[in-house]
Amino acid sequence: MRRPMRMLVIDDDPGVAIIVQEALSGFAIEFCSADCGASGLQLLEKRRPDVVLLDQVLPDCSGIELIEKIQAIDSRLPILFATARSSSDLAIEAMKLGAFDFLTKPFAPETIAEKTLEALESRHLMLMPVQLPSQSELAEGGDRLVGACSAMQSVYKAIGRAAAHDVPVLLQGENGTGKELVARAVYQHGQRPDRPFHKISCIDFTAHWLESELLGHEPNAMPGVLSRRIGKFEQCSKGTILLEEIAAIPHALQSKLLRYLTEKRFERLGGDETIHSDVTIFFTTSYDAEELVAEGRLRPDLYYLLSGFIIKLPPLREREDDLRLLVDHFVGQFSRVERITNMGAVRTSDEALRLLTEYSWPGNVAELRSVLRRAMIESQGAVIAGDYLRKALREHGVDRTHGEALDTNWEHFVDERISSKSNDIYSEAVIEMERHLISLILRQTGGNQAHAARLLGITRTSLRKKINYLGLEIEQFLATA
Repeated sequence: MRRPMRMLVIDDDPGVAIIVQEALSGFAIEFCSADCGASGLQLLEKRRPDVVLLDQVLPDCSGIELIEKIQAIDSRLPILFATARSSSDLAIEAMKLGAFDFLTKPFAPETIAEKTLEALESRHLMLMPVQLPSQSELAEGGDRLVGACSAMQSVYKAIGRAAAHDVPVLLQGENGTGKELVARAVYQHGQRPDRPFHKISCIDFTAHWLESELLGHEPNAMPGVLSRRIGKFEQCSKGTILLEEIAAIPHALQSKLLRYLTEKRFERLGGDETIHSDVTIFFTTSYDAEELVAEGRLRPDLYYLLSGFIIKLPPLREREDDLRLLVDHFVGQFSRVERITNMGAVRTSDEALRLLTEYSWPGNVAELRSVLRRAMIESQGAVIAGDYLRKALREHGVDRTHGEALDTNWEHFVDERISSKSNDIYSEAVIEMERHLISLILRQTGGNQAHAARLLGITRTSLRKKINYLGLEIEQFLATA
């Protein structure tokens, strides 16, 4: 089983490590701490953490001085740089040196949790291996691109071509077809696998804030903005950035991206200083790129620049020959890696396979994976039967024919729980309600978690916890947006 994620806190104040552990107490994270730079580097070599919280003021050196030493040991390690309120210039310098983000003392627990989880997600995307069918046996806990149909063979060839050239790539396919997985495969097999990989969902930002996220901004560039911000292009120089949903990028920013792709230079929002950086950019789209151009949502000149390396991912309904391969892969993965069942090898009944074949899979491979996982949790046996699969599809929140949300029949729900001799019907009902409510809000917001959290009146960190706890797959909501 894959080891828990690890966090190293380098701070001479022992209370900081305690605050961080309390803020992240609900997550499976191992912690270690050091009170100076030298011991921090020793722990880094010994424990190999997945994220570092680094204080600027240390007894034997400064945090700024330590960043390059940390990166020499692990160039892809996300560093959260801790500064005092008056240290904005130091935070900017740390971001220029490649720190993932910074935290301002005194720490807010919600901020610690959110920044740490974002850093760990980035670390996971960089390190989780993505292997192609032609490679050797998959490392435990890794990801594999599965499929033998002609359309997937074309995808594998396109990955090889793109990886051999350090070029921008456009990945086109419906939500749930695996665009992120393919992007990671190109990154890991490409020219910069030892440098950072960052993913940015463009639909999570307004126009100006997306530009600020990528290019940075100067003081007073926007109302209420008083300090400089270092954007991802500057922070992630020599690395790779995945921009999800190119159609969500405003035309003015598309123009600046076109210039960056051809000249590798830009200006921060509100600034006139020209900055040079070298970032490889991958884009995704859930729509046909030529249709986006025709509709005026994608600049023709940007499309023409990207058209040399477009990787088109087929929907699952066009991969009927691959369905059995995917089912066997996911069932084996859940048994071997996630230990969902203790029954050893698990097989899928003929009736269940028939149901899987007949279903249209609007959420594609991501939806298939989620439904199979839920069916295995329900069955807890050596065979996934049709009844368990029907229940998994029902709880997944879709109608088998139309893919529409279903209302819970509470009378049937209660009768079913009583017949199963449940002694916790109230908690089970609350979970059922939360699953439907959060699914509905995510569907209404097109999978935009920041927007969904605001509508629900909870933090984004709390929403992520609920999504994980309820076993929801965010891709299914993007697919129906």
